Amino acid sequence: MFLSTYLAKPVSFKPNKPTLFSYSLPAFAFSFPLIPFAVFLPVFYAEDMSLGYLPVGVALFLARLVDVLSDPLAGYLSDFRPIRGSYRKSWIAVGALIAGVALVMITRVEPGVSALHLGVWSALLYIGWTLVTVPYLSLGAELATSYEAKTLYTTGREAVSLVGMLAALSVPFFLREGEPVIPNIPIVLIPIALLCLLIFFWGVREPSANHLNKPVFRASHFKEVLTKTKFRQLGVIWLITSAASTVPAVLFPIYVPQALAGSEMEKNLSILIYFLSAVAGMPFWLWYAKGRLKHRVMATSTVIVCLTFPVAALLGPGQIGIFYIVCVVTGFALAAELSLAPSILADVADLDRCQNGETRTAIHFSLWGMTSKIALALATLLALGAMEVVTIAVEEASRGVYVALLYAGLPVLMKIPVIYMLKRFPFGHEDRDLIRAEIRRNQQIS
Repeated sequence: MFLSTYLAKPVSFKPNKPTLFSYSLPAFAFSFPLIPFAVFLPVFYAEDMSLGYLPVGVALFLARLVDVLSDPLAGYLSDFRPIRGSYRKSWIAVGALIAGVALVMITRVEPGVSALHLGVWSALLYIGWTLVTVPYLSLGAELATSYEAKTLYTTGREAVSLVGMLAALSVPFFLREGEPVIPNIPIVLIPIALLCLLIFFWGVREPSANHLNKPVFRASHFKEVLTKTKFRQLGVIWLITSAASTVPAVLFPIYVPQALAGSEMEKNLSILIYFLSAVAGMPFWLWYAKGRLKHRVMATSTVIVCLTFPVAALLGPGQIGIFYIVCVVTGFALAAELSLAPSILADVADLDRCQNGETRTAIHFSLWGMTSKIALALATLLALGAMEVVTIAVEEASRGVYVALLYAGLPVLMKIPVIYMLKRFPFGHEDRDLIRAEIRRNQQIS
């Protein structure tokens, strides 16, 4: 009776466009340093600053482990400890300040800098980032007022995020030949970030605590989300997916010159093509996901990656043109992962609220962040550690083959079981209908 009353018509409420724009805009600034830090920072410290691959890998691994502890703290603060009545926007401001200082300290360095400097300021940067992203992602899940709107919010945010990544990737084209990218990041990013955040704070109204039905804090909240919701299955999927995506990101600047004998310009162009393809893929996956369960759509995109990416392991010097095609296809498939995975998490948090009557959105996203960081730390250490072994054990003339196998072969082996897990993810039409019914009930009450 309950479902038949509230499901007479499907919920199709569309978000307010100015709010969607103002909310999505900071993703440009938040994503701008992601690719330079994932792709260029390890190599910058290992080669330009002469620290070596293994010390850099260990420093970044330990920084990520420290950062993992910040996620439950950020989830707790954002769900239960407001500043001047604000649960989300206030902590975003605090995190942005910490991250801004750390960003300058980690990028404006001279030769002779220590691995300790890299590790300490990386940890502070990650902590500031966590204080930004946990409440920011949680706010997006709460602003979306229908099942479908969650995908619109995540797609809008991730599309702007990809534009930010593309902007960062364009920076090398404006630098002198051989000039490193990393020291120039804060010069470009800080003014843009300030503008984006000002528009965000002015244009987005944070939902009131009464509307969100805030629970009283219990330490058991984290355990309950991990053991009594669908987060556990989704978290395992995301752990493997994130690790599989991190390995090629770390090895990319090594793969292109050593396996393909590509130039610096060809390296920059290939990663630009990859993310341009992801931007182009966003509208398609948004359209394709309508009326379908999101995790099954994500499984389809993962199949595409697993069929295409192994080609990169078979390429050799002079075959950069074929690699461009691989970048187009895999980048297009990446758009589904970026837009749908956070949307699925928002659905899981919504289902938890429907079934238990408590809003624990930030706890879900903080555990999601912990999962991502554990995956990033392990995959970074694995990739750089493997490169250190290859550098020591294999002659330079023969390294390209091993780099190619690590770059493209290992991620595909990791992603294959993800397809099976996505197909069997326990979120069905009845769960989606329950969320829609609860949303409609809340709209009628308000």
